[in-house]
Amino acid sequence: MRAPPLDRHGATPKRKAFQGIRRRLHLGPQVPSVRKRVLMALAYYDPRTHAGIAQYARQAGWVVDATMAHYGTLPDHWQGDGIVTVLFPDRPEIARFVRNAKVPTVSLTNDMPRVNVPRVLLDNVKIGRMGAEHLLDRGFWNLAFYKCTNNEDVLERERGFRERLAEAGKECRVLDWHAAAASEEGQRTSWLDWLVRQLKELPKPAAILAQSDNRAYRLIEACETAGLRVPEEVAVLGVDNDEFVCEFAQVPISSVDGNRFALGYEGAALLDRLMNGGKAPAVPTVVAPIGLTVRKSSDILAIGHADVAKALSFIWEHYREHIGVEDVLGSSAMSRCGLYRAFEKHVGRTIGEEIARKRIEHARRLLVESDEKLYQVARLSGFGGPEHFSRAFHRATGESPLHYRRRNGRKT
Repeated sequence: MRAPPLDRHGATPKRKAFQGIRRRLHLGPQVPSVRKRVLMALAYYDPRTHAGIAQYARQAGWVVDATMAHYGTLPDHWQGDGIVTVLFPDRPEIARFVRNAKVPTVSLTNDMPRVNVPRVLLDNVKIGRMGAEHLLDRGFWNLAFYKCTNNEDVLERERGFRERLAEAGKECRVLDWHAAAASEEGQRTSWLDWLVRQLKELPKPAAILAQSDNRAYRLIEACETAGLRVPEEVAVLGVDNDEFVCEFAQVPISSVDGNRFALGYEGAALLDRLMNGGKAPAVPTVVAPIGLTVRKSSDILAIGHADVAKALSFIWEHYREHIGVEDVLGSSAMSRCGLYRAFEKHVGRTIGEEIARKRIEHARRLLVESDEKLYQVARLSGFGGPEHFSRAFHRATGESPLHYRRRNGRKT
């Protein structure tokens, strides 16, 4: 029996037909016969970013050198096709390595802008705004941002936090150890002594967004040293939702999830396009945060009106059930009109808007963190049915639940 004829690339007609079917069905990147070699050159390591890169690499059939994640040093004599990097001012040798490698490179931070490479970034302004929104929802008036560096991601988080507070008519105090450490006073004291003094001076109850989960962990240590209870006197919020940090702190840390898995996956996807001859985008690709995980460090209400606080607690406890405005009004001894007006004054939303907001917030997390079908997400989030859920979700977010799921890390 004669073998089928081959084309000039060594492919049979049957294989070429399969390739055409794959393209039409959008089956994802095809594993090439010669596997591309990609280096992960990360100035600091995050397992979720690694997982996102690895998922795309598995689909594309790459060979990935991740030894830097273990040893912390760049490999000797590396030769390959592309680099996914995290550029950082404290690691200038990585920037030199990237320049000298002369292969397609994607950076996952906005630091070191003079290194001219395409970038995929977390939406740090939105992360800051999300943190502010959470603390405002809890009723706090005395709000602060805690930082120890002036890297681009930190400055953007601070900007988003300040912007949202300004919109709500609130002031933002900044606990800036980066600036204090450079001062004459800072050189005579430790960060812990300085931070303890700052915390004691804050009017109480206070709420603080730290630049990251690790800084939130240290902030809670300082509160403990100062004799301040978390969250009763100082509520603390972190960024990154790193469970290995948040779950094992003295007080479990609430945190904004910036979606580092999607950061790694989208960075790898962009690198794949560049290695295949595609053009670099004119502006960075931005990955939206997933949401916020509430743990003990901010799980408290600072609402000054007892009946409003009780109504808000009722909503947060029962929004996944089939409740409506009437149920909330019926849970209070206050007059219906009085509670309705007081609720909007202290919370900044109507009772109905708060019920809808909590349901959408819960649905967002289920869409990203679970494999539940849409009708199950609707049911578990308190919506009457999938049609009502889809309309409400689109109205709140501007996109369908399915598109949101695909865009935020549920890669299959």
